[in-house]
Amino acid sequence: MQAEEPYSKVAVIVGVTGLIGSHLLECLLQENRYRKIVAIARSSAPDSVKKYIDSGQLIWQSFSEPMPDHVDHFFCALGTTQKVAGKAGLAAVDRDLVVETASAAIAKGASLCSIVSATGADASSIFFYNRIKGEMEAGLSELGARCVQFWQPSVLLGERSEERFAEKIAGCILRSPLPRNIQCRDGAAVASAIAVAAGRDLTGIHRFKVREIDMFNSGEIL
Repeated sequence: MQAEEPYSKVAVIVGVTGLIGSHLLECLLQENRYRKIVAIARSSAPDSVKKYIDSGQLIWQSFSEPMPDHVDHFFCALGTTQKVAGKAGLAAVDRDLVVETASAAIAKGASLCSIVSATGADASSIFFYNRIKGEMEAGLSELGARCVQFWQPSVLLGERSEERFAEKIAGCILRSPLPRNIQCRDGAAVASAIAVAAGRDLTGIHRFKVREIDMFNSGEIL
């Protein structure tokens, strides 16, 4: 595999203000891979990233603005809850908006689509949330990107602006005696693995669970 030129790629990240997305943006900004990172968000940029905006490395834009003329890597950590958005809103964000933005990025040349999904994602699931995630994965898998990576962490730990009570409770009980793929992981650990995997020359469709998240972070997957 030929070594890539530093600061040669353009990344787009959607869902940048959530738990995983905010950590992922920090990871990508520390990489020497991206000359430009476009963050698409509904809210304004936090003060912590203003220096990157001032330097021109980071562009902060709204969903109403067009996708950049060229994209290499597309990252998506969009997600809401049924409690906040209702069933229709959950489907609109976690399925429709994810597929829509990924499709726009692929049309601009994105070879990698790296998407935060969920353990249990299954288009035929009797559980609405898992079914929506499964339908999202199915729709995105048909878009023709060179590499698609679905990240399926279990319960997430860490601070977030929107508290999810069920995850907080589960975080107290899902510990190491349980099978690895239903153990909790910190959102920062998931984000770190996503950033590491983006530097690997992978092709095809991949579903990475807790085991793979740990392996990327430990260097076991090279």
